[in-house]
Amino acid sequence: MAEGVLFNIAQEIIGSLGPLAIKEIKLLWGVKDELEKLKDTVSIINDVLLDAEEQQVKRNAVRNWLKKLEDAMYEADNLLDDFSTESLRREIMTRDKMAKEVRIFFSKSNQFLYALKMGHKIKAIRERLDSINATAKDFKLKLGHEKIPIQNKKRYDSYSFVRVEEVIGREDAKKEVIERLMESNVEENVLILPIVGIGGLGKTALAQLIFNDEEIKKHFELKMWVCVSDNFDVQIIVEKILGYAKNKKLEQVEMDRLINALRNEIDRKKYLLVLDDVWNEDPKEWSDLKELLMGGARGSRILVTTRSEKVAKITCTIKPYSLRGLDELKSWSLFKHMAFEKGQESENPRIVAIGKEIVKKCVGVPLAIRTMGSLLYFKNSEIEWLSFKNNELSKISQRENDIIPTLKLSYDQLPSHLKHCFAYCSLFPKDYEIDKSTLIQLWMAQGFIKLSDQTQCLEDVGHEYFMNLLWRSFFQEVKMDSFGDIIGCKIHDLMHDLAISVAGPLITTLDDKEINIDEKTRQVAVAYHISSSYEVTTLLCKANRMRTFLYLGRRHFKANIDCDATFSSSKFLRVLDLQDAETLQNLSFIGKLKHLRYLDFSGDLKIKKLPDSITRLHNLQTLKLSYCWSLKELPRDIKKLVNLRHLEINRCPRLSYMPVGLGQLTNLQTLSAFYVDSGSPSRHSDSGGLQELGGLNKLRGDLEIQNLGHGKGVALECKAANLKAKQHLRTLSIEWTNSRYDANNSDEASLEGLEPHPNLKRLSLEYYEGSRLPSWLLLLTNLVEFELTYSPKCQYLPTLSQLPSLKYLSLDSLDAMEYISEDGDSNEFSSSSTVQTPFFPSLEFIWLWHCPNLKGWWRRSRMDSSVELNSDSDNSVEITEHHLLPSFPRLSELSIRDCPMLTSIEWIHNCKSLQVLKIEDCPILLQRYNRDTGKDWAEIAHIPKLYLQQLPQE
Repeated sequence: MAEGVLFNIAQEIIGSLGPLAIKEIKLLWGVKDELEKLKDTVSIINDVLLDAEEQQVKRNAVRNWLKKLEDAMYEADNLLDDFSTESLRREIMTRDKMAKEVRIFFSKSNQFLYALKMGHKIKAIRERLDSINATAKDFKLKLGHEKIPIQNKKRYDSYSFVRVEEVIGREDAKKEVIERLMESNVEENVLILPIVGIGGLGKTALAQLIFNDEEIKKHFELKMWVCVSDNFDVQIIVEKILGYAKNKKLEQVEMDRLINALRNEIDRKKYLLVLDDVWNEDPKEWSDLKELLMGGARGSRILVTTRSEKVAKITCTIKPYSLRGLDELKSWSLFKHMAFEKGQESENPRIVAIGKEIVKKCVGVPLAIRTMGSLLYFKNSEIEWLSFKNNELSKISQRENDIIPTLKLSYDQLPSHLKHCFAYCSLFPKDYEIDKSTLIQLWMAQGFIKLSDQTQCLEDVGHEYFMNLLWRSFFQEVKMDSFGDIIGCKIHDLMHDLAISVAGPLITTLDDKEINIDEKTRQVAVAYHISSSYEVTTLLCKANRMRTFLYLGRRHFKANIDCDATFSSSKFLRVLDLQDAETLQNLSFIGKLKHLRYLDFSGDLKIKKLPDSITRLHNLQTLKLSYCWSLKELPRDIKKLVNLRHLEINRCPRLSYMPVGLGQLTNLQTLSAFYVDSGSPSRHSDSGGLQELGGLNKLRGDLEIQNLGHGKGVALECKAANLKAKQHLRTLSIEWTNSRYDANNSDEASLEGLEPHPNLKRLSLEYYEGSRLPSWLLLLTNLVEFELTYSPKCQYLPTLSQLPSLKYLSLDSLDAMEYISEDGDSNEFSSSSTVQTPFFPSLEFIWLWHCPNLKGWWRRSRMDSSVELNSDSDNSVEITEHHLLPSFPRLSELSIRDCPMLTSIEWIHNCKSLQVLKIEDCPILLQRYNRDTGKDWAEIAHIPKLYLQQLPQE
């Protein structure tokens, strides 16, 4: 990872030197020349880093040179961090108008001393880099523009032939892909089917099996095989296609002649073309090639193999085929074929047991299974097999032709910025569920995320980085939320091994198996079950160049690390994560960590108050304090954290107000909770009201507004929060206080003022005491979830039935509600319309809990051939049985609990999509739908999962 990080740091230094020099020139005269010289030196070094990356594999001298360079570059980066911090300090002091202190700070003598000090530091690091750079000439490293790009390196081409007996366990995959290739019920002449999966799964072998299948031979007039590899040059690919079709190597000719020759070869012929090992992710280049291949006869097919989900997405015209690992039985069959003579299983049951443990390590990847099986073929005794499992297995990734070098080909193809993003993931233990937003924030703290222009957002670019690694199969087992957004992932064990191998000694994970650390280690993770806190503290004190400290206990044990001793010397620390370190109390060291960008104290900590020195952390981007049960207040001068982007403070029950000035943190992207001082007699003098939210329009993700008051004065503050301007907010939870300081309730006006942007996906209201909900609720056309809880006066809902995206509806503890929909609401059904709009077109889940007066969905509704609503009105609306049938077309689960007045649920009798029905503590319903005696049992008997029970009375 060193060279990738160095390239990134070099880019960061070059990018920041220009703006810094320009910004500070008027204040720090005499420093500009040294900054320019430093920039020139780093630029020269940057030009040879790519070549050094390749050369270091073979040359120890280059590897040692890179190590020396690494130390110096980190020092330069930290120096510029200091410089940037000082610049921010000056900006803040000027803005705060502390007249006397500003005059002293910007006096000529103070200016001169600071400039002299900085000049000496910059000169020293520049001379050190110059000295290191001078030795690079001895290695004859090529400049970046002279080097052949990595993607043009020579690779061995694949070929179309394979021995069928050598491919084990892919019979089902072969059958399925052939069926999809020979599908006739399609309109396009040429279909493109990608086979996608991580390296080593056998994508090429599967394609070879298909290519040589007898049925395929009969089906296609012309078959061609091209190994594309990483050099996606359309002209070269066309030459290879023609060469295979004509069975001869073509002479180099201009592109026009090649195109004509290709058309003559494939036009009006039903062909099969295999494009093996495709890496190119440029849609334009793929489109150029695709256009040349569309002249085939109806039924022509192109089969693409790739490791990249992105390539699969770009190339496919039908759904890609995702190749997975072999199951346990097929893995063992392949292993037997490779490890035992003639593929016959050993008669020694202990050897078989050892072999099956080894196969588990291969996690179904055929290449790994073959590699290990081949090694064990020449080991005959049980002792040799056991020794291999216990000793050599852990080193298998370093052997030639094993899975790691194969996977590393995928890593080699990554651009520099993604290389170190991936390598950084080696900090997490295997099988660890990585939170996507946390990972992106960690990348940001390390400076890994680069913007191509200032209109971009770091978090959005970080998301692109994450998705790029996911598409390339570096991540797996993605976790999605209810909105379909990816929120987490895991890393395949083999990919994790790869991350460790490319990260090298810069990253260390400590656990009981290996308590050791290199003094030059930059990133440290303390994993599970560390038994000796003293030993950990001693080791970490050695790592005074540490940039990342992640405590990955996550409620597994109490951290007893001596934080003051451990971190006070870590002057370059950028990431400090002590989540769930329950015994942490002494925080005096925090103010010394001036480079800190990511700070996580969330968990069951005993922190009541953060030290005031935390506001000196001008580079801090992320501050996590969620689930800090004892935390009473945030720092008064939190506005000084001008670079803060993520403030997570949800589930802090003793936090009762937000400080004045929070609204000045206009870079905030995340504010998980806003605690309102509800206007009690004990209102804090430093309390900032909801108007602090007014200018925070970059907020995204989730926002909880807690402890909202019920008084008249609250409504004006609510409007000042300007939620409607926050278009990136995804979820909004509003919780009123259940204590009342003002008898004149005005919750309806308050909620009207809290109108969110229509992009909102989830809305939750709790302890709302209005009788009606606001009309803006119907404007939330992207709303997926709506929850209304503990709202004793709310009588009915507005017409939510036509919200196109609503999937989840939860109504809990609504004492006054008798019917969910308003009496006579003509918007829900319209008998005059010839085309009926579905009633709740997307609704999948309904929860109706603790509604003691609920009688039905519509007033006077009943399952006759017709149901009339509001019959006393001239504009009465008739609900026909047909209406009740285009109703809840996607409803999957209905849960009803403690609704004693509800007499019928006829509105779901004809719901064919319902899979789960739960009825608890609803005597009348339970009697009506009783399995044995209920008169309407037949109406619900078709539902697959039924839970009907009356809980015993306390």
